[in-house]
Amino acid sequence: MFGRLAVLQALILMLALTVAVPSDAQTSDELETIREERRQAQLEAAEQAKQVDAANVEVDELTEALAALQVEVNAAQDRVNDAQRNLDDAELRLAEAEEAVDAKQTEIEDLKAQLADRAISSFINQGNEASLLVESDDPNQAVRMQTLVENVTQGEAEVTEQLRAAEEDLRIQQDLATETANEAEEHKNEREAELIVLDGARADQEALTIEAEARLDHELSEWAAIKDFDSELAAEEQAEIDRLADELAARPPSSSGSGGGGQPTAPVGTDEIVTVQGIQVHSSIADDVDRMLTAAANDGVDLSGGGYRSSDGQIAVRKNNCGTSNYDIYEKPASHCRPPTARPGTSQHEKGLAIDFTYNGSLIRSRSSAGYQWLAANAASYGFKNLPSEPWHWSTTGR
Repeated sequence: MFGRLAVLQALILMLALTVAVPSDAQTSDELETIREERRQAQLEAAEQAKQVDAANVEVDELTEALAALQVEVNAAQDRVNDAQRNLDDAELRLAEAEEAVDAKQTEIEDLKAQLADRAISSFINQGNEASLLVESDDPNQAVRMQTLVENVTQGEAEVTEQLRAAEEDLRIQQDLATETANEAEEHKNEREAELIVLDGARADQEALTIEAEARLDHELSEWAAIKDFDSELAAEEQAEIDRLADELAARPPSSSGSGGGGQPTAPVGTDEIVTVQGIQVHSSIADDVDRMLTAAANDGVDLSGGGYRSSDGQIAVRKNNCGTSNYDIYEKPASHCRPPTARPGTSQHEKGLAIDFTYNGSLIRSRSSAGYQWLAANAASYGFKNLPSEPWHWSTTGR
C-alpha cells in the first residue's frame, strides 16, 4: 500500500503541474480531462488512506495517508469555495434582475399614467360636455367616453410605443429573473452537496489524525522504554517520531479536543504492581507472565525485558513540554507539545499490561529472532499479543 500511495501522490503532482502550465495546443477539453484524471487520482489516494491501520503501518505510509487526506480536504474546500462564488454571483445577478423588473414595472405604470393624464386632459379640454361625460353614469355616455379616450390614445403614438416596448422589456426581464433564480438555486444545491463532501473528508481526516496521535503517543512511550536497551533502535525510532510529529503538527488538534485519547484511566497503584522474574507487571497477569517465561526458558529461549512504567514522571515532563492545565497534561495531542511528548496514562506499560521483550539480553528487533519466533508461536496462550510494527512489544491488547 505504501508504494501505491506514493505513486498516486506523484501522479497527482504531475497532473497538477500539467494543468498549471498548459501548452497552446491544449484545448479546454484536454484540460478538463487532465483535471478529471487528477481528481480521480486524489479520490483513489484518499480512499486508500482511509483504509490505513495507523497503529500497524510504517510511519512513512501513515504520514503519506495523512497528506493524502489533507489534499482531499483542500480539494473539497476549493470546490465549496467555487460553488459559493458561483452562488454569490448568481444571487447578485438575481438581485439586479429583480431590481430591473421593479424599475420596468414602475416605468410602465408611469407611461400608463401619462396616457391616462393626457386622455383626461384632452377630454376635459373638450369643454363642459366632456366634464359631463366624466361625471355621468349613463352607459351610452360611458361608451362615448371610451371612444374619446381611444382617439386620444391613438394621437399619443410616441407614448404608446414606449409603453409597448416597456412591456416587452418587462417580459424579457422577468424571464431573465426566473432563469437567474433557477441558476442560483442550482448553485445553492451544488454548494450544499459539496459541503457534505467536505464534512465527510474532514471526518475521515480527523479519524486518521486521532489514530495517528495515538500512534505518536505509543511511539514516544516506546522510545522512552527502549532507549536504555538499544540506543541504535531508539535513534531510528526518534527519526520516525519526528516525521510523524511534524506531519501532525501541521494540522489543528481534533475537534474532540482530546487528541485521540481523552482523559487517561485511573493510575495503577503501586500495590498492584509485582515483579515476575525481573519484570514488573500488573498483578492480574503475573501468573501468566511467570508461566510464559518459564516455558520459554524450558525451550532454551532466554526472555526478559521491561514492563511497568509509572506515569508520574510522564506527568512532570508533560507539564514542562505541554503546559500545566488539565488539558495540557492529559488531552493536548503529543504533536502539539514542544518537544512532542506522550500523554500520560495512554501506554499499556503504565498499566503494567505490556512488556518490551529482550532475547539473550538484546531487544527483539527482528521477526527472524528466535525470541520473536517463540513468542509468535506461544504468547497468545498466555494472553499476549504483538503490535505488528514492533517485534519487541507485546501486551494484553496488542497495543
